[in-house]
This record gives sequence, structure tokens and C-alpha cells, in this order.
Amino acid sequence: MSARLWLLQLSTPLLAILFGALVSSAIILAIGKNPLDVYTLMIRFNVTRADSIASILFKTTPLILAGLAVALSFRAALWNIGVEGQYYIGALCAAVVAFGVKGLPAVVHLPLTMAAAVIGGMAWALVPIALKLRRGAHEVITTIMMNHIAAATILYFLTDVLRDPTQVGTPRVRTPIFEPTARIPSMRGVLDAIGFQIPGYSSLNWLLPVGVALAIALYLLLSRTRFGYEVRAMALNPDAAEAGGIRIGRVQFTMFMLSGAVAGLVGLNDVLGFFGYLDIDFPKGLGFLGISIALLAKNNPLGVIPSALLIAFLDRGAQGVQVFAGVPREVITILQAVIILAIVVAYELLTRYVRNVRKREAGRVVAAAGPVLEPGG
Repeated sequence: MSARLWLLQLSTPLLAILFGALVSSAIILAIGKNPLDVYTLMIRFNVTRADSIASILFKTTPLILAGLAVALSFRAALWNIGVEGQYYIGALCAAVVAFGVKGLPAVVHLPLTMAAAVIGGMAWALVPIALKLRRGAHEVITTIMMNHIAAATILYFLTDVLRDPTQVGTPRVRTPIFEPTARIPSMRGVLDAIGFQIPGYSSLNWLLPVGVALAIALYLLLSRTRFGYEVRAMALNPDAAEAGGIRIGRVQFTMFMLSGAVAGLVGLNDVLGFFGYLDIDFPKGLGFLGISIALLAKNNPLGVIPSALLIAFLDRGAQGVQVFAGVPREVITILQAVIILAIVVAYELLTRYVRNVRKREAGRVVAAAGPVLEPGG
């Protein structure tokens, strides 16, 4: 690809963000505020306060995992809308191991708890992909239904099976407190050692570097391995890929199960890194945010990291402008939605433009080569 096309591709998300900011500026003006003051306040609130930076990074962690889970399925031309339900079940399985298994050292208990979350996510993803490959059931329908079943399942277990007996008679519905050996350690010690001090109440933990490392590993898997080549070939043209010897069903099954495995980890940042128990106020909606992040990143595992950071940045900034500038939080929500819409449209226009440029370049090459001689002609 020429340097001009690379530059155009890189500038597309920036132009979309600028467009989203312009649309939001009109809304901010309509409510009687100065957009420049609001954006300045948001940036200053986010980047000059240690608590804001820690909060942004804490919010980024589950968003990276959710974005990766969705991007993996999208890369295989599968619509996994069920990340939401898969991380519910992953968190439930992790909670059972976290408070039910006792006497293990942290180096064993924590990996075992995370493995339970992964297995839970994969188990919940197994049903839709099995129905698709065996019966042709569309994964959009089945994953949405599985989300509803997961929500009801987790509510049943919390209220009737796993509820902490010490909380009976109170309005609080949660599991027993987790063993300390199952909690994800805080990053505060390491950050203090390098001179970046975060507030004592911050729950920024080691799941963040795990999420970043996972994004890098998945990028290498999809870009530098034979399996990654098979995924790309299948996504571009399934019929041609199958004719070339690629087993489409095997690739789709593997990618969907990988998606479910990563989805199982989404809830751990809050459950193991913050609360220390699972309750009915467990954070919801992260799976659907993962769809936005995957679209922003164009399903690139490395692109998921800045996309998650952007969403977390806007979310934290919304709190600042709401408190200090009196701007409704809904304005920032509109900004997020407009940016995502603008990027999706911009990518579609860019894809068409690149396709047309390549057709013209191929036409010029054929014309320069001259007429093709027939055998014996």
C-alpha cells in the first residue's frame, strides 16, 4: 500500500473524532456552554490528576478485554453479541473458586480462579457456535438469547444458591467474601517505586498489563502465524479459502472459543480487583461496549488498546465536566456515539476508495504489459 493510503488510513479515526467533537460542540452551544471551555476542562481534569489517570486505566482494563473478545469473533466473520453473557458466567465461575477453594497459595489460587473464568466464558460460547456449525442457527440470535439466560442464571445463583449466609435478612445480595489469595494484586507498589503515586483508594491492578500483553499476543497470532493467515483468508472469501484446503468450521470454532475465553476475563477487573465478592450490582454493559471498541479498532487487537483508552478517557471526562461545568453526562454519551458512527462510515468510505485505487493501479499494470498472446498465436 502506498504511503498516501497509509496516511489516509491512519488519519481516518482522527478525522472521525474531530467530526464527533464538532457535532458535540453544537449540542454544548445549544445548552449555553462554551465547547472550548468544556473540552479544556475535560482534558485538564483527566491528565493533571493522578486519581483521574488511575481511574482511566482501571476503566480501560475490562474494555480492552471486551474489545478483544468481540474483535476475535468479528475477524472470523462471526457476530458474537454474547460477550455480555459470557463474562457474567466467567465472573460467576471465578467467584465460586475464589471463595470456595481455601488453603492454596496465591500463585496457585489466583491462576486457578482466572482459569475458571476462562472456562466459564468458553462454556457459554460453546452453545451458539455448536448450534451454528451443526444446525445453521445464526449466532446473533443465539448469543442474544444466551445473554438473557446468563443474566437470569447469575441472579438465581446469587439469590438462592451462593448468597452469603451472613447477609440473609439484609437487602444485600452477594457471595461470601473472596479469599485474599484469589484477589488480583494492586499496581500501587510498583507505581510508587517508579515515582507515579496513585491514591490509596485506587484499585488499578495487574490485570491491565495482562490485557495489554494479551492484545499483543493475539495480534502476533493473527498476523504472523499460519492460523492467522487462515483466518484472514476465510474472512475475505470463505469459498476460496475452503477450495484452498482451509477447514472453515475448524477456524470458526477456534476463533469463537477464543472469543469466549477472553470474554470470561472481562468481569475480573471489578470482581477480583475491586469488590472482592460478586453481587447483583456487578457492572453490566461491558460486552456491548466491546462491540463499539472492536469497531473503533477495526478488529485489530493492537487497535483495541487506544480505542479502550479513548472510551475510558471520555467516560472519566464526563464526570469532570458534569461536576465542574454543569454539562449533562448525556452530552459525552452523544460524543461517544457520534465518534463511533463517524468512524464506521469513514472506514467504509475509505475501504471503497482503496478498492477503487487498487483497481485503477491493476488496470494500468495490465495496459502497460500489452496484449496477451494466445498459445500458438
